[in-house]
Parts: sequence; structure tokens; C-alpha cells
Amino acid sequence: MKLPAPHIVLSLLALSSASGAARISGEGDWTALDRAHRGDLAAMLRWVQRADPIVQPRSNRSAAELVAVLDRAGRFEELGLSSEEGALLVEAVYRRFRLAPRTTDLPATDRSGSPRDSAIQFRAATEIEPIHAVLMRWPFDWASQRTPYSEMVDRLSNSGALIYMWTNTQSQQESAKSYLENRSVPTSHVRWVIEETSTVWIRDYGPNFLHEVGGDGWGLADFHYYNSRPKDDDTPLFVAAATGAPVMNRQSGPKIVYTEGGNLNHDGLGTVAYSERTYGNNQGVDPSVIDQRIRSAFSAGQSIVPEDPSLDGTGHIDMFTKIVSSNTILVGEYDPDETDYQVLEDAAALFEGSTNGAGDPWNVVRIWQPDVYYVFFIFPVVRTYTNSLIVNDQVLLPTYNLPYDATAVAIHEAILPGKTIHSIDASNIIESGGAWHCVTMEFADPTNPD
Repeated sequence: MKLPAPHIVLSLLALSSASGAARISGEGDWTALDRAHRGDLAAMLRWVQRADPIVQPRSNRSAAELVAVLDRAGRFEELGLSSEEGALLVEAVYRRFRLAPRTTDLPATDRSGSPRDSAIQFRAATEIEPIHAVLMRWPFDWASQRTPYSEMVDRLSNSGALIYMWTNTQSQQESAKSYLENRSVPTSHVRWVIEETSTVWIRDYGPNFLHEVGGDGWGLADFHYYNSRPKDDDTPLFVAAATGAPVMNRQSGPKIVYTEGGNLNHDGLGTVAYSERTYGNNQGVDPSVIDQRIRSAFSAGQSIVPEDPSLDGTGHIDMFTKIVSSNTILVGEYDPDETDYQVLEDAAALFEGSTNGAGDPWNVVRIWQPDVYYVFFIFPVVRTYTNSLIVNDQVLLPTYNLPYDATAVAIHEAILPGKTIHSIDASNIIESGGAWHCVTMEFADPTNPD
């Protein structure tokens, strides 16, 4: 669909501008605005101008792509808008918050010095193995996330794992440490790292850790993150340089793959799962070639590639599935009237008809996902209980102040016996497109080096 001319959008924004920011948060507030302003584009544009922006959004869609998705889903009709008016609203939101699609072409920076593939054969390390450490990036630029981060640091103090916490500067490190200590959160298990990054989504840009096949060494895989966040994209090479770890390079050269850590899921036995969004993000490359490049990084024998839910801006597999043991996978489930109901049914059927890396059938466990709502009228908020983190005997589970939270906890207790399930409120962070799995990266190293 052709988007409206920029001068039309700017004129509407000028007509609808309003002074003063407004604190709008959560499903209730935005759903109420949907009802109150149905069919009134000017009123919606006024709220676009007034409301606080989405922090560090993860959706990688252009305005045109989002318009097409929302049109197919009937969202503009729900808002009482024509397709043309809906396109105006989307473009206004993108302009208001200076959003741009994440470029997925070859890296803009010079990667000629990137390491070549190690001669050592590696397999993917997984969070269902003993975890030595968890990587996190402190939200020094996202105040509302400091409380849940403090909860994660506190809960992980009982896990036996270290936390490597990224900050950009020494002063940010000192401020973060004081914040935790003032709340009586233990920090003896925290190791501080100073390296510049732009966002908290370390799952997506951090190193994918690997185990040496037949040995006790470790390495990492480095995939290409998008060009607009080069500081984040450099993080795996920073870790490699600091530790001397071998690298499987998918960042440059003939094997380059654009993908994010949230869209890579492993059983530790040679299966790697990722969504079909991976193919769309590597346009011009045959899907079979992408499959081979990904599998070769992990010495994997097979790929399982379900379709991704259309309303999820990330397309990440950890937003609708989670491997919780070598042969058990949790798969989301929507009410039948939800746009992506069939997508999740097809994903469950795909795994039910597949085997893990050892040739054993999958035990597929379903878990309901809350209905999608929208912020700024047009950004889908996809809440999920599969975006959890397993660290030894501790589990960090995103919850949303919904009655179903208790059922989600019970399901996790049933499929993860002996583990302690910690509910941590993700109602705020999920509006940016991720939860606790997205802001962590585990290091499962069998030799447990410090």
C-alpha cells in the first residue's frame, strides 16, 4: 500500500498538536483510548503527540510493512479508520518517534578484520544445561526497568550463577551498584563490564556461546545485528577480544546471516529452531543457504522453522516457543478469535511432527498467550509466557497482572520440577517488544571459568 505524502502527515500533526506529555500505560489505558476516539483520526494524532514514547522499541518493520500487517489484521477497521487514514496514523507515529526500519544489508562498518571461523567444531550451549553466568545490560537509560532488574539480580543470587552486568561508563556502574545495595539486593555474584551499548536487548546482540564438541573448550558465534545499533553489534567481538574465545563468524564474509539471539532456540542435541522471519531479514539469499549457514555455526544437524506470528514486530521464536528440556517444548496458544491463532496451532503441529536432535519425538506443552492490544493505536503488544529464563534451579517468568499468571506459573512448575519459578512483572517492558529472556544471555560453560 502506498503511504500518504509526508506533507499531508506533517499538516495533520500540526493541526493535532497538543501541549504537555501524558502518562499512558497498559492495556486498560490504551483500550479506553481506542474506544473513546474510534473514527477520530485527529484525536488519535493528538495522543500520538502527547503520550510518552516507546522506549528502545524492538520491532524491525518499516512503516509500510506495518501498514500492510495491520490492514490484513483488520486493525484499521477496528479503529473506525479507512486504510488511508490508518496509513496516516502509522506514518505519524514513525515520524513522531523517529522510528526507522532496522537495515539488514551488509554491515556499514568495516568488518574486514573480523575473525575467520575457528577450526574447532562447536555445538550450541543452551540454558537447559548448567549455567555459569548470565549477561545483562543495566537499564541506566530506562528508569522503569530498574526495579524488575533488581528483582532479577536478587533472584539469580540463589542460582549459583554469576551475572556479568554491562554499563557504558564507570559512573553508571557505580550508580547501578548503589541502586542495588540501597534495596538490599546482593551483589557479590555481580561482575561489572564497561563497554558501550545502545540498548538492553543483550539476547539479540550478545554472543551465542558454544561448547567444543568432544572437549571442554568454548567459543562463540557472532551474527550480524542491524546497522543502526553498531555499538550493540560489536559486543560479541568485544567478548572474544577480552577472553580470547574462538569465533564462528556470521557477521561478515560469504557466510553472513542477519538474525538476533531471540530468534535462535536449541535443544543441545543438534536442533536449532528459528522463525521464517529469518528468511525475510536475509532477502536475496535462498532459505536453504541461510539454513546451512546457521546450522554450520552450531554443528547442528537440523533446522525447525515455524511461521512467526504476524503481529509480533520481532518475529522471534522465543516470543511463542521455549525449549525447556532436550525433548519438551512450550508453545503459545491464542484464543481462536485472535489474528495469529492458526500460526501458533501450526507451530505446535510442526513440532509434534518433528523430532529433536536425538531423534526423539517432542513433548509439546501449550500455554495460553494473552490477547494482543495496541499502544499508540497501531503498535501490537504481544504478551508471552515463553519469554522466560532458566538459570540452573531458578526460573524468571514474565507475568502481566492477569488472572492467568497463576496458571502460567503452575504450568512451569509442572514441566520444570524442582525449579523455583519467580514471577516478575513484565507489563511495562513488553510494550517495547520483549521480556526477561530478551534482556539476558546465559553462558553455559562446562569448565566454569571465572
